[in-house]
Amino acid sequence: MDCLDKLIQLAQVSGEVNVRCLFQGDWQVQQGACENQYVGIFHLIEQGDCWLGLENQQIHLQAGDIFFLPQNRPHFIASKMQSETIKAQAEPSKPQENQTDLFKVYQIGQNSPDLKMFCGMLYYNRPSLLIDALPTYLHLPLRDTPLLPLIQVLQQEADKTQSGAKSLIDSLVTVLFIYILRHGLQSKQLNQGVLAGLQDKRLSHVLGKLLNAPQQAWNIDALAEQAAMSRANFMRVFQNIIGMAPGKFLTQLRLQQAALLLNKTQKSVLVVALEVGYQSEAHFSKAFKTAYGMSPSQYRKRNLL
Repeated sequence: MDCLDKLIQLAQVSGEVNVRCLFQGDWQVQQGACENQYVGIFHLIEQGDCWLGLENQQIHLQAGDIFFLPQNRPHFIASKMQSETIKAQAEPSKPQENQTDLFKVYQIGQNSPDLKMFCGMLYYNRPSLLIDALPTYLHLPLRDTPLLPLIQVLQQEADKTQSGAKSLIDSLVTVLFIYILRHGLQSKQLNQGVLAGLQDKRLSHVLGKLLNAPQQAWNIDALAEQAAMSRANFMRVFQNIIGMAPGKFLTQLRLQQAALLLNKTQKSVLVVALEVGYQSEAHFSKAFKTAYGMSPSQYRKRNLL
C-alpha cells in the first residue's frame, strides 16, 4: 500500500460540510477553538473574497481557495482586512441561521451575497502520526487544479438537493482532504514529522517498510541497513527529521494499526495484539492504555456506541 494511503487509513479520516455561508455587506464572524484537538476545520470559498485572521496574521481568501486548519484554532473571518483597533471594537456579526437537509445556512444581509463559502469539519482518530505532522494551516488555491470539477459537483449538490446528497457531499470532503495532502506535498508545505521523512531519500524506503509491515521484529541495525546508514547516523537522522526515535515511531505505528483493527474488525484483542507485533495480550493492553487512555476492549465499545 502507498505510504500516504496507509497514513490516511490509520488516521481513520472522515469529513462533512456542516455550514454554508451567504454573506453580504460589512461583517465579521468569530470561530472558537474546539475542545477536541483532533478535529480539523476548512473554509472553501465559492464566490467573492474575505480575510481570515489567525493569531497575528491576516490572510486574503479568494474564490477557489481553501483554508484548512488541521487542528482547529480560534480565528475570525471578515469582509475586509481588520486593523487592531477595528478588531478590538468590532462586535461579531450575528448571521441568520436556517437548517436545511444538508447543513446549516448562515446568512448576513438581505441582498445577493458577496461571499459564498462552504465550511466543514474533518475528524480523525487520535493519536495520529499523519495529523501530528501537519502544519498549523494550509492555504491552497484550487483554481486550475483537478479539484475544480469536484467543487462544482459540491456546489450543484448544495444548490439542488437530490437523493443521497448528504452522503455524496461528505464523501467529497474526504476526497478533498487527500488532494490537500497531495498539493501540500507537491508544494513543499508539508515538511515535518512522518511527511518530512517520506520526502527524505534516506528514510523514505525505511518508512515504507515500517508502514506496510509494522508487525515484523524490526531492530535498529536492520532499519539502518535498509537506509544504507550506520546505526548511529540512522538514529540521529531519524530523530532529527521525524521528531522521535525509531522505537517510539514503531510503537505508535503498531498501536494505530491496532486501533484501526479494533474499530473495523471483530478480531479478538489477542489476535489484534499478535497481528501488530506484540507477543502478549497483557503487554499490548498496557501499551494501548498508555496511548489511548483506555483498554483495547473499552476503545472498541466506545467506537460501537
